[in-house]
Formats: sequence, structure tokens, C-alpha cells
Amino acid sequence: MKAKIQVVICECCTEMPQLLDIEKLREIASSEEYVASTVTVDRACDGKELQGIVADALEHETDRAVVLACHKKDISPSLMKAFRRAGINEFLVEIVNIREEALLPHREEPDRAQRKGEAMLRAAIRRSSMLSPLEKSTETMRTSNVVVIGAGVSGKAAAEAAHKKGVHTVIIEKSGKTLKAPGVILPNSKLVGAKGYSGNFILRIQAGEKLEDLECAAIVIATGGGWTQLKGPLAKAVRDALPLYRFYEQVKTGTPPKGPVVIVDTPDPSGKTLKVQDYAWDDSLETAIELKKKHPLTDIYVVFQEMRAFGLSELAYKEAADLGVIFIRYDKSTAPKVDPKDPTRIAVKDFAHAELLGIRFGTLVFASIPANPDNQTIADALRIPMTADGGIRRGSIQRWPVTTPRPGIFVCGSAMFPKSRAAATLEGEAAGAMAADYVKKGKIEYGGSVAQVTQEKCSACLTCVRTCPYEAPFIGTASKAEIRVQLCQGCGMCVGICPSKAIELLNYTDDEITEESRVLLGGDF
Repeated sequence: MKAKIQVVICECCTEMPQLLDIEKLREIASSEEYVASTVTVDRACDGKELQGIVADALEHETDRAVVLACHKKDISPSLMKAFRRAGINEFLVEIVNIREEALLPHREEPDRAQRKGEAMLRAAIRRSSMLSPLEKSTETMRTSNVVVIGAGVSGKAAAEAAHKKGVHTVIIEKSGKTLKAPGVILPNSKLVGAKGYSGNFILRIQAGEKLEDLECAAIVIATGGGWTQLKGPLAKAVRDALPLYRFYEQVKTGTPPKGPVVIVDTPDPSGKTLKVQDYAWDDSLETAIELKKKHPLTDIYVVFQEMRAFGLSELAYKEAADLGVIFIRYDKSTAPKVDPKDPTRIAVKDFAHAELLGIRFGTLVFASIPANPDNQTIADALRIPMTADGGIRRGSIQRWPVTTPRPGIFVCGSAMFPKSRAAATLEGEAAGAMAADYVKKGKIEYGGSVAQVTQEKCSACLTCVRTCPYEAPFIGTASKAEIRVQLCQGCGMCVGICPSKAIELLNYTDDEITEESRVLLGGDF
């Protein structure tokens, strides 16, 4: 059956008409063989505009759509709901980010932006005409557990948020400390392995000497930073030095510090023995302010290479300075050193005044937060990516900042990178609430644009099995590769690396990509 395409051109709040000839784009779309209707809207994300798009699609009986707008993650959820109401399969909707790929890069070259926009439109229409409708399958979740890994600030906030939504939580905490949190708490436990897929995970938990399996529907990673892994020349010289979080706990209890307090960014300024993920400067300022208010006669020094007090934290910096906290910046080439003859004295060269200062202290505190070493084991077990700094990589920063690339797995707090207590709490609440909402669906969706193996071409070389980060491909009973559809995330890695060209990604086949590229480049090849 011949494709009938609806082309929707979004003016992005009147921004595009200033540089692009919208009428020319409409004429090009209308002249294409497969286009049944062309609609221009002011905002494709607006509810009233979406009603018009649905009405037009129903009137012209279109079965697919091409949308020229902005980033698909910004408009996709509401737009897809509208097209479903119009009876259009979501996998037959092609969204073209003409705003960020044609308009914004060529603001000073409107002619070039116009040519690029026209080429992208033609290519999208051609690609849309070749797409096939795809369907997703559903499966019932076997359990409604939400597992929270870590019982720090963000972990407890996540458990409480999930509990408020009526979801059962299980907290896995590697320490044996006494905790107050909803649900089941497993102290002295850690994650050592996992299998299954989103909505139906089976986690391998080590509790002391015992190994147990735990089923869950969603996971919140709240491991925090690697505070206890502090090492370096300053930590070696001062054995009773404290990480900031432990010193903060003392301040909260009202325990007076031992003499003057020096807060240093890292115990290893050279970075040779300790890979520091970042510094807890917000917490350092908060701790210094609270300590100064409780013990105004205590001298407090904050020694740093860079003070990253962003946004409203600048007010905390000013408040700390007004209270009498002394800030000293140093250069890496002249790092602070503890006097080997007197371990209660630290020497630091003030970068601003080029003056060597000797500071006698009673308490030495470190604000550095290395990545939690448990992150690697957790990421390997759950098959999720990490950042270069050793944190857990999150999903879209704009729309889903506490998600991971795998559905059903969420991350919060310093498991990603160092956060203040306030930020970690808010992220924990968000992650817990999202995990609860995910679990309360009761069903998981899978399929759609996933990998598919042509077994006649497969040589069972295991390349796809070794490459896939989600362990979707496996060798089946016919000694040929097969795909676990529930695990496939549609990344296409197996497609590109298969030496036999036996794997294709549905709706991203070689023929579709080749034809789209041919139209986009304006020639044959």
C-alpha cells in the first residue's frame, strides 16, 4: 500500500520564519509523491496545536508523519500521544531536528540554512515512505520491589519517596550502621551480580558470607561518593584527618573541634595517588558557616585550588567570609605541605599575595570526593555505562536527569558526581518517585526498533554476543545468533560490527539509511 505522509512544520515560537522560508518548505513537501497533507503550527508541543494536527491526519487518512521541529526529546512524548489518537504507528513518525541542525548552526547564513533544511525535509520524506509499522509487546512484572543501593542522604530520600507512593522498598547498604528508613534494610550487603531485564531484575546480593537472589522491578543507585577512600601525602602525614562528611556529623552533634580547623580540597594535591572526582565546596561552605556560628572563636581556614561556588552558593561564600572564615587559594605547583617535624602545622603559599603561610591546626578536613569504587561493580552487574570520572552515567540531562540509559534503573546524588546534601536529597526524592511510578505500571514494554538476525547469514562467530553491552544477543538452539528482545535497547552496535551483515536494526536498515543519505547528499553513490 502506498504511503500517505502528513508533514508538520513547527515554527518553534516564530523563531524559524525569521531565517527560513516556511512557505518554500511547504511547497517542497506538497510536491513530494507520498505527501498527503502539510500543516504549519506555531508550537508542536502545544495542546491546541496538537488537536489540529490530529484532525488533519484523520481528515486526510495519513498513515505516517514527518515533523520538522526541534529536539525529539523535547516534543516526542506529547506528540506521540497525539499521533496515536490519529491512528498513526509511533514508529512511522520521523522527527527532524531542523532547528538545532539547520537553523542555529547557520544563523549568519540564511541561504545555507534554507538549503540544508530543504535537503533534510526531502530525505526525511523519502525515509518515512520506506518505514514499516512496528509493535511493542508487554509483560507483567513479577514483583513490585524497588531496590535502593546505598543508604546515604539520597538513598534514604529515594526510599522514603517510593514508600510514600505505596511501593515496597529494599535498601542494600554495605555498612553495618543502624538506619531509619522505610521498607527492608539489608546491612553489610552489596550487589555482586544481576540478570534479567527492566521490570524483572534478579539481583545477586552478598550479605556477609551468604549469597542470595533478590527480585525487583526497579533499581535506584545511590552509592554516594568514595569519601572513605582518601589517601595521599597529607592524609599520610595526619593520621587523624577527617573526610568532610564525617566532620560535618560531628558539627551537627555539637562536638567542639580540636583547635583551629583547616579544610583542604584534597589530601593529594598532585593527583598522583588519588583520582579526585570533584570537591564538595557547597558542603564545605555550609559546614564552615555552621561551625562558625556554633563556635565563633574557632579559627577556620579553607584552602583550595579552585572555589566553585556557583549560583546561590556565592551568597554562602560571602556569608562565610563575613563570619570570619579565611579562604586561601594555592597553586598546584606549590601545594600545601604538613611540617614533618610538627604534624600540627601546615605550610601553604597564598596564590593571591605570593606569601608563604604557616597555619597551626587541631583538625584537618578533606573536601575531595573520589568516585565510589563500588560504582564499577554495580555498572558491570547492571550493564550500564560510567563516566570518565568513575561515576554512573545518567540519561538526558534536560528531561530525565535521574535516569540511566537502561529503563527501570535510576541514579541520584554523588553516584553520578559530587552533589551537595540539598541536591542529593532532591535527586533522591525524584529518583524514588520515578522508580515507584515505573513499578506501579505493573507491566513492561519491549520491542519496536530492535535488532533482528537473518539466521541464514549468521556464522555464529560470537562477535555480537561479546560486543553488546546489554547482553541481548545469544546463540540459540539452532547454533545461530538470536536477540533477547526484552534486553535490546536498539543501540545498533551489533549491527555495525557483524562481519556477516546478518543483523539489522528494524526501521534503520541498510536500504533505508542508504536511500536517505542519497537524497540528503543530492546524488547517487
